[in-house]
Amino acid sequence: MKNKVFNLTSLLFLIILLSSCNLPGDKAPTPDLVATQVAKLMTTTPMETQPPTSEAVPPTPTNTVTISEPSATPTGTTTPTQTPTATQDIDDPAQILGEPAWTEDFNGSSSPWDFDSAQATFDVVNGALNLTAKNNPNWHSWYVSSPKLKNAYIEATVEFSNCSGNDRFGLAVRSSSDGQQFYFLGITCDGQWGFFRMAPDVDITQIRPFQAAEPLKNDTNLPHRVGIWMEGSTFTVYIDGEEVGAATDDTLKSEGYTGFLIAYANTSGFTVKVDQLRYWNIP
Repeated sequence: MKNKVFNLTSLLFLIILLSSCNLPGDKAPTPDLVATQVAKLMTTTPMETQPPTSEAVPPTPTNTVTISEPSATPTGTTTPTQTPTATQDIDDPAQILGEPAWTEDFNGSSSPWDFDSAQATFDVVNGALNLTAKNNPNWHSWYVSSPKLKNAYIEATVEFSNCSGNDRFGLAVRSSSDGQQFYFLGITCDGQWGFFRMAPDVDITQIRPFQAAEPLKNDTNLPHRVGIWMEGSTFTVYIDGEEVGAATDDTLKSEGYTGFLIAYANTSGFTVKVDQLRYWNIP
């Protein structure tokens, strides 16, 4: 009988304790606490850093969205390398490599890229993949899938809308199957690019800091082609067919998945439209 009384008393105490968490006088949780709680639900550990500048890596906390393989992998054919002619831009990989080995134009009736969470939405609409960053600022959301590449030139055609400053998009490459390790090319709304490596526990390494990109200086609201030439440990970055810089890192040596990343710094609801994703085999 004493045990029953003790158990009942303990249960009542627990109910009162839990109820007290919502008393009118309690303070609302801070954004950092909310981000941490959500990150724990997503089994991702957040790491705080300073807001980005031209010399800083993108801050976290981070929300991870990954898949290993889509239900149906788009297929393509490999085309032999095309010899440049006098009418071609000899610096533009999309011209000198000929037809791409694989193309995703997001025109299908269904897409493995569709995803929705409290922090981001990825959805295919009218022949384009739309990435939208929501709720917590500087919360990175990403999604990786096929193609799985090591040495190749990969390029996405992207268009920003309703953004400013360090609102940013990323093209992710060589991702591990769990989506916790990958390289990404970051592009900001104010026309900067940088190259970074994501490691487990949201450990972001800055390989090349954000810096101005000449092809982006006029308007990021217009479509731009952003690409990475991956060859061994060297990653050469192209924007609109123009080489803007290179980075070297030999941490992720194996082939890996490809995908996209988005985060907003200033504009909740910041959206990036990806019109096309394609890759070429390199000689």
